[in-house]
Amino acid sequence: MLSAEYLGTIRSEGLRIVDLARRDPARPVPQYPGWAMSDLANHIASIQGRTTAICREKPTERPSAPHLPHGVDVVDWCEANLTEMLQALEESDPDTAVWGFWSDSSIGLWERRMVIEAGIHRWDADQAFGEEHGLMEIVALSGLNEYADMWLPRLTPVPTIELVATDLGRSWVYGPGAPEATVRGGASDIYLRLMSRPSPVELPAKWAEAVDSLEPPRR
Repeated sequence: MLSAEYLGTIRSEGLRIVDLARRDPARPVPQYPGWAMSDLANHIASIQGRTTAICREKPTERPSAPHLPHGVDVVDWCEANLTEMLQALEESDPDTAVWGFWSDSSIGLWERRMVIEAGIHRWDADQAFGEEHGLMEIVALSGLNEYADMWLPRLTPVPTIELVATDLGRSWVYGPGAPEATVRGGASDIYLRLMSRPSPVELPAKWAEAVDSLEPPRR
């Protein structure tokens, strides 16, 4: 069985995105210039659809993400894909090996990835409406636990760094050897900065340049 807390977080954060996108599909999303809330809903729906396929088909190579069917409302599609993905996750064995972005990828790691996707894009959606709500603790913790495997390999070379989440009493070291710098802050603020979102956390110059140069999301 997968984590009830993870699944509950995916559901609540996903429904928040749906509710905001339905409120104003044309509302611009500051994080992604040129995107409206309908685009954000389309992006997350496509990711959810691919995750459903991964759970059910158990591919060993990267599957294509689905596209919005002709004539279907994008927010309705997002809500339907969220429901279907949650069912697929609930029915899955987290230890099942599948294609993924990580070594020894499993459905359990995809569940964690969906917690992060739902949480970070819920933050993006709130920002579109001028609402300031940090990441849930489970989202920030999941993101920081994943970062070394998911994002660090995609960065241009950066010095080893230690990140200290002062609110959680936890720390992470990204890179080999002794850290050249230590950054402290709340877990939400740290992860938001690592994902190139506005945050009071300041990264060393090379790290700031590297994380801000990451490509925008794609399906």
